[in-house]
Amino acid sequence: MNKKYRIIIWGAGNIGREALQHVSDWVEVLGFMDNNASIKEFGGLKRLEMEELRKKDRYDFVVICSVFFKEIYRQLVGGGVKPEKILYDPMLRSRHYEVWQLDLFKRKWQEFLEREKRPEIMVSGISYHRNGIDAQTLTEGTGKEAFNFANKGQDIFYDYQIAKLLEERNDLDFVTHYVIGLCYYSFELDLSKTLNGWEIIRYYPYIRDPHNLMENSEFGKFVEKTEQYFQSIRIYYELFHKRYPYTLNEEDGAETARRDFAKSHPVTLWENKELFRQFLALLEKKKIKPVVVIMPAMKSYVEACPADFKGRFYDALEACLDGRDIQILDYFGSYYGEPEDYYHISHFNLDGARKFTGKLVKDIIW
Repeated sequence: MNKKYRIIIWGAGNIGREALQHVSDWVEVLGFMDNNASIKEFGGLKRLEMEELRKKDRYDFVVICSVFFKEIYRQLVGGGVKPEKILYDPMLRSRHYEVWQLDLFKRKWQEFLEREKRPEIMVSGISYHRNGIDAQTLTEGTGKEAFNFANKGQDIFYDYQIAKLLEERNDLDFVTHYVIGLCYYSFELDLSKTLNGWEIIRYYPYIRDPHNLMENSEFGKFVEKTEQYFQSIRIYYELFHKRYPYTLNEEDGAETARRDFAKSHPVTLWENKELFRQFLALLEKKKIKPVVVIMPAMKSYVEACPADFKGRFYDALEACLDGRDIQILDYFGSYYGEPEDYYHISHFNLDGARKFTGKLVKDIIW
């Protein structure tokens, strides 16, 4: 960053404390303010009074870190602070922007187009497979060029849409193996129906189908409006960009698993089975060998998976195969690696990914 931002934190509570932990290196915090006059010190910052806000050239933003942001906003505007200098809910908006820009498909698509060699191995899936299957290790281990199209939150619908996009460009003509990344809840996951359904805009304009989020005719306007919103909150990401390594915790593993597997969506299950059949039929038409891979996770996450989920998953998968003999490699509970292989309870770091992909190279029937 070329610009050094100067900010004032309003709110000496937990929200302000979290914000201070994530202040970017190019940000100077001038001090804090709070309506509780008894708080004289906060996070090593000096207390500032309202008259400081009249020195408009001294600060760039006042960041409201309080659940009472509406009342504080009115107080600040009444005190002469320009609305454009007031920010609020900083951490949520910073993370929101980070999620939006993290997995933009156009970046991955551009990387794909710029490759000198046409890939012979494709990888699809969600974040487990994005982080856990290393394309370079696949290439080095097999002598076949590999490319990983897996993305955070990516469901079977968009896995299939990407494969169709590749077919339209004749890029599947060079592919011999397609690693299809699934997890036990894949058949009950529809990204467009989740709370983060807006994330499907990451595929636009290459994939213009909004699936179940809205009508196709409305999608372009929705994408434009949503992207404008994210551009407007970019400043939050710039100010509170610092992130700390995730601390592996067995209790977190169990809680994360309970959230991930709290799914029972019969309509989505039916739709995804139909989509997966079409996906497999496309690969069969192109004479491409599918390899289904279910990724590993740490033990506490695995043990918290409800017992019936595995059975439901395999019932759905078997119904889609239609007698096809497809290699299925299920490492969930059969391979763990070491704790140092993970950056998250269910996601490998780069070293863990390279190690696991080395095993995958040996296990896939080429």
